[in-house]
Amino acid sequence: MTNYEIKHFNETVIKGYAAALPLPTTENINEVSQKKSQHFFSLATSGKFPALMAESADKIGYALSEAKSDSLEYFAGANTSTNDSEAEERVLPAGEYVVLKGQGGPSRQLFDQLIQTFFGEILPENPSLYKEDTFVVEALLNGNPRDAEVELRIPLSK
Repeated sequence: MTNYEIKHFNETVIKGYAAALPLPTTENINEVSQKKSQHFFSLATSGKFPALMAESADKIGYALSEAKSDSLEYFAGANTSTNDSEAEERVLPAGEYVVLKGQGGPSRQLFDQLIQTFFGEILPENPSLYKEDTFVVEALLNGNPRDAEVELRIPLSK
């Protein structure tokens, strides 16, 4: 089983861009993963994500996945001071988070593995860690999506 730790994070405001994706199920999980990659790729090739990262306070690329009524909002952004009028803001609340780490290989593959490990292995053995369907944070720590160092951060249930 993958090890995890509980860490406290301060409130972080991220600016970025949202995409509405299908809610993930066991049948479409690969499609949803592919659409997450496409969202990031389009932001990278348009220059929008590099512009966010150029003014990033912590040099971490963030993705926030949050289930809405009939879709998954996938928000890619950074803790940045950039002033793109098209960028939106999301607030990652301060608090305790379950943190899983991965490194080496493509970031999307690492995040998918960590998500599967948390929801498939850790949560069934520790159901008190995540009682509400809230949100999940993907953090690319080293700025290299091809040989990534990542953290999956999941808010700890109170």
